[in-house]
Amino acid sequence: MENKHECGIFNWFGYILPFEERIKLIKQAGYDYAMLWWEDESYPYIINRMELVRILKYHGLKLDNVHLPFENINNLWSESGDLRKNEINIVKRWLNECMECGADTVVIHNTEGSSHKFNYKFGFDSFSNIISEAEIIGINVAFENTQMVEYTDFLLREITSSKAGFCYDSSHDFVNGGSRGEILNIWKDRLLAVHLSDNDGGVYDRHWIPGKGNVNWDKIIDIIKRTNCKSYSMETYPFEGEKDMAPIDFLMKAKQSLLGLL
Repeated sequence: MENKHECGIFNWFGYILPFEERIKLIKQAGYDYAMLWWEDESYPYIINRMELVRILKYHGLKLDNVHLPFENINNLWSESGDLRKNEINIVKRWLNECMECGADTVVIHNTEGSSHKFNYKFGFDSFSNIISEAEIIGINVAFENTQMVEYTDFLLREITSSKAGFCYDSSHDFVNGGSRGEILNIWKDRLLAVHLSDNDGGVYDRHWIPGKGNVNWDKIIDIIKRTNCKSYSMETYPFEGEKDMAPIDFLMKAKQSLLGLL
């Protein structure tokens, strides 16, 4: 696939502004896509999450993907059948909501935290159930690499459905001893979405503008260019001297930095 270097960004980019104003600024800065978080907007104005995609498209932006909440995601691996069942039903409800609003891809964390030991069978059963629902309603589910990357590997290896794919987060991959691009290379043929940002390779997920830190962008971009990923989408926030920038200036700086790497 010839990638035309279309760019996207997460709708929250570090500035406390009304949702619709953030969307207008993203469009004004020249982005093609935006990514959403699947919860109601609560500050400074309440917006039902079922309205988010409509607002996005009204302002001329394409939807890259919708990120599902992950507060209780570890319940999908729980030894408690009741906890697993409840969390499965919550995720399936979100999938149906996103489908109804016009989303074609959702991103989900497989685990939360860094020091858990889960029963693989329980996780497989839970995520297989979720992917079965995705197949029925026709929506893609992208597993994101988080701290315990072995569970991402496991799910992508064992769940081979065309509706199950991979979301690559570069900052997660280069922080605190990550795979440094290897997981992307392994699962590039399943790549559905990317969260691109930079960091210093330490223990904190910095979400810097690409090019600011130690991520090996030559390697990462080269791999992405060989996939069918539709957008080079970022998940970035302002740091240090950038915090005093106007929101539009930060958005434009982030986009130009990314384009410089492409």
